[in-house]
Amino acid sequence: MNKSSRGPGLSGTHYVMFMSYSLTFLIWGFVTASGVMTLYYFSNHIPRFLVPLSAALGPIFLMIGNVFMGRLADIVGRRGIYVYTMALYTIGLIGMGSSILLMNIISVSKAFILFIISYILAEIGVGGEEPPALAATTELIPPNYRGAMLVLITNFDNIGATIASAILLLALMRGTQLSATWTMISAAIVVLIVAIITRLLTPESVRWLVTKGKVHEAERIAKEYGLSYALTESPGQLIKFPSLWFRTLVLSLLGVSQLVTYGLMAYYIVYLPSLPFSGDETLATQVLLWANLGASMAGLIGFIVDRLSRKTFTLFSYLGGLLTMIPIFIIYGLMTNSHLGSSLTIFYTLLFLNMVFSEFGWAVRTLLEPELYPTKNRATWVGMVRLIAWTIYVLLIYYLLASTNAFTYLLSNLILYVIGFSAALAWFIHGTETRGLPINVLDKAADKSN
Repeated sequence: MNKSSRGPGLSGTHYVMFMSYSLTFLIWGFVTASGVMTLYYFSNHIPRFLVPLSAALGPIFLMIGNVFMGRLADIVGRRGIYVYTMALYTIGLIGMGSSILLMNIISVSKAFILFIISYILAEIGVGGEEPPALAATTELIPPNYRGAMLVLITNFDNIGATIASAILLLALMRGTQLSATWTMISAAIVVLIVAIITRLLTPESVRWLVTKGKVHEAERIAKEYGLSYALTESPGQLIKFPSLWFRTLVLSLLGVSQLVTYGLMAYYIVYLPSLPFSGDETLATQVLLWANLGASMAGLIGFIVDRLSRKTFTLFSYLGGLLTMIPIFIIYGLMTNSHLGSSLTIFYTLLFLNMVFSEFGWAVRTLLEPELYPTKNRATWVGMVRLIAWTIYVLLIYYLLASTNAFTYLLSNLILYVIGFSAALAWFIHGTETRGLPINVLDKAADKSN
């Protein structure tokens, strides 16, 4: 392993972990984009009331995957969970692709049922990957690289959605949406095969093994993979966390603000009938593309995030999101019938900028959620915090898509950013700086404040 004055460096094991978890987040992006655009296609063949209900099913079951698999990851291990999660989204992706191919063979209603079941399985799988991946990365990556790896790994969700959207857009220009969506899903299946192979090469979290009393196994794996630093104690470093309820409240509000605004602006806004891209599948695909391209580029902040104060970065991210949401609301919520309100160029530009700050908010959540809970129940708490965010997400998706009112839709996004900024300000004033702290120091602080 490389050594530096900054502590342990990154080794081959860490890069294998990076590739493994990055590919699963990449697939998450494919699943989300595939689900949204496949439903967009089916929306022309199913009753209108089924659209918001079906759109809400993805987040609902992703949330179930977050909570259930998060808890299971604290029981069977970070590595042990992948058998269940990968099986689910393998079956889901194949089923989603098959539903499209079967539309010309069986009735649309039967194909739609196959799509819904497959979409549910895929979302449970990708949702289940999130808590154990964040937990394992936090527990095994050297502290001076932890932030970078967390942010860059999870950014592959945005990259996956961007690639999927680009594939769909190019395929739409050459053929029908039917063949285009299948092309996008086929690409995801190829990535999945590589992800399964790399996951077999990743080690179990040695800190999780210690919490389960498997000390000798933890020491053996740490020695074999060069992870001994993860078991080292740092008695001289003592920090104090705010109480458990305060941490959970702040993280939940940050999560609700970021997650809901991202989903509403990057994906589900394509179903609104009164915006410049409405009714045009090519323009709607570009919404997904520009939104996720902005988020993907912003995710490169991971290369320098370990040089930034977590508290300051949190405040900056949510303030930026709020400030970029204001003109979107004014132009496309209040001035819908104006020349500005019909401009696609302005919309794509503002959406791109807003998604940059939304991704910064995602990075903040990715850093703080696993850092502020102890190893023994880290994945469980990450799942629970995300349960709160996803619950609000689902309720708002159903309500706002059912109303199909651009003013209400965009005003809700603006209010959510105000909530997120308020939580960020509370953490800036009362929170604890966690940048670069060893995992054992974080564990002690989290245990003492529970």
